Amino acid sequence: MRILIFNPSFLGDSVLTTPLIQAVRKKHPDAYIAFCVRPEYVPLFQGLTFLNEVIAFDKRGKDSGIGGMFRFAEVLREKNFDMVIAPHKSVRTNLTLFLAKIPVRIGFVEGALSTLLTATRARDMDLHEVQRNMLLYEAAFQELPEKFPLAVHIDQQAKDRFASLGEKLVGIAPGSVWATKMWPAERFAEVADHLKEQGYTPVIIGSAEDVPAAERLVHAARHEHINLCGKTSLKELPALIANFTLLVTNDSGPMHIAVAAGVRCVAIFGPTVKNLGFTPYDEESRVAEVEGLSCRPCGLHGHRKCPKKHFKCMLEISAEDVIKLLDKEEKRIAPGRYETVKAD
Repeated sequence: MRILIFNPSFLGDSVLTTPLIQAVRKKHPDAYIAFCVRPEYVPLFQGLTFLNEVIAFDKRGKDSGIGGMFRFAEVLREKNFDMVIAPHKSVRTNLTLFLAKIPVRIGFVEGALSTLLTATRARDMDLHEVQRNMLLYEAAFQELPEKFPLAVHIDQQAKDRFASLGEKLVGIAPGSVWATKMWPAERFAEVADHLKEQGYTPVIIGSAEDVPAAERLVHAARHEHINLCGKTSLKELPALIANFTLLVTNDSGPMHIAVAAGVRCVAIFGPTVKNLGFTPYDEESRVAEVEGLSCRPCGLHGHRKCPKKHFKCMLEISAEDVIKLLDKEEKRIAPGRYETVKAD
C-alpha cells in the first residue's frame, strides 16, 4: 500500500502532523508512506524512520499557478498512491489531489472544494491540532489511533557539536512569522539576563528574518549571550534545540520543534489563545498569556499590526510573569491542554 500524508502548511502545522504519520505507520507497517511539505521544511523530516519519502510542494515557486498545480498533480499521479490523508484544507490542495487521481482522498469537510474528497471529517475545535488530525485517521481506518509524540529529524553529529556551547543551555527564540506574535525583545532580554544570573547559558536562536529581534535583545541585555540567530540552518535547528534544558519562545515553529526534541517550553501567547489548539503538545511546557481580553484571539494566526492598536495581549505580559513560569507547577488536563496558564 502507498500512502501520502499531505500538509504543505506552516512549519508548526507540519510538525504537528507527525503523530498522525506514526499512527498510520503503526497501522500499516509495510506501507510506503510519503509526507508532502513545503520545500524549506523537507530537512526536518528526512531521516525519520517511519517515512519512506519526503516530497516538496513548492506552491510559491515552481509549483505555483494553474500550470504548476497540474504539473505537481502529474508528479503525484506517477507515484501511484492508493490513499492520501490531507490535514491541509485549501482549494489548491483538494484540486491537486483530485487531479492526481489518488483513489482514496481524506480531509476536513471545512476545506474548500471538499466535495472532491472521497471521505471527510469535521474539525473539532475543542481539540488540540494533533488530536484534530487524528480524526482523519479515524475516517481512514474506522478505529481510534494510538497516541504518538511529535517528531523531527535530529542530526546526532550536529547535536554533539552544539553541546560544546556550554553548560545548562537555554534557548531564547524572540522571532515569529507574525509581528503580533512577537513579545517585545527587551523583555526576552530580561528573561535571558535572569537565566544567566541563575547559572544558565542563554542561546538566542531564529531564522535570518528574526535577526532584527535578536539584535534588539542583545542591545537591551545587561549580560552577553550566545547569539546564533540567523546562523544555523533549519536542518541544524532541531539538533541545537535538543541540547537545551528549556526554550523560552513565542508561539512559533521552534516551539513545536522543541517539544519534538523533548525540550520543555515557556511559550508566550498574545493574539492566539490555547483553545485554538496549537499549544505545546507535552506535559511539561507552560504558556504565559493575558486572560480575559475580549479581543483575543484576533485570528487563527496573527497580524502585522494589532487590530485594536493597543497590543495589550503582549504588552501586559511582563518579564516577571514569564520568569515565574520557568519553575511554576501547573495542573494539566492533557498534552497540549492547560487548566491554568498565566502567572499570578
